[in-house]
Amino acid sequence: MATLIKKNRVTDDPWTKIDDFEQRPETATSFSILPIETFSNVSEWPIKQKRLGAWFGTNIELSSLTQEMLSLPLLCIDVENFNDGKTFSLAMMIKQNLNYQGELRVTGNMLFDQLPYMSQCGIDSFSLTDQSDWEYALFILKQAPAQSPFHSHSTD
Repeated sequence: MATLIKKNRVTDDPWTKIDDFEQRPETATSFSILPIETFSNVSEWPIKQKRLGAWFGTNIELSSLTQEMLSLPLLCIDVENFNDGKTFSLAMMIKQNLNYQGELRVTGNMLFDQLPYMSQCGIDSFSLTDQSDWEYALFILKQAPAQSPFHSHSTD
């Protein structure tokens, strides 16, 4: 199970990332984060009685994010390589250009020193592996050099 940092706090995460590309949104359980590709053939939006999210890599084409996908309560960027700076620009484009109002999360291979900058780009939450030093991650986040235009940081 992963550790979730949201609003500068470690919190319980009701969401589960599903790696199965065969899983259909119509049959998934609520609070599942499915591969974005599984939403491409959904015939009826909104998906009834469910809270679903979608995950995708940094190589996603923004044009593939439909208005229906942007209506999901959670979008998750899965970072394979922390050296890939696309995470920053992708988050900014999703929040600013596409006006995404839901929770934007990052999971995968990231450097804690990058967390404040990711937050400034519109990332709302960070899913860390269990082996991660979440106390250090929180410390780094609270050292953020400036406020994000997307959300305020509480240091309580």
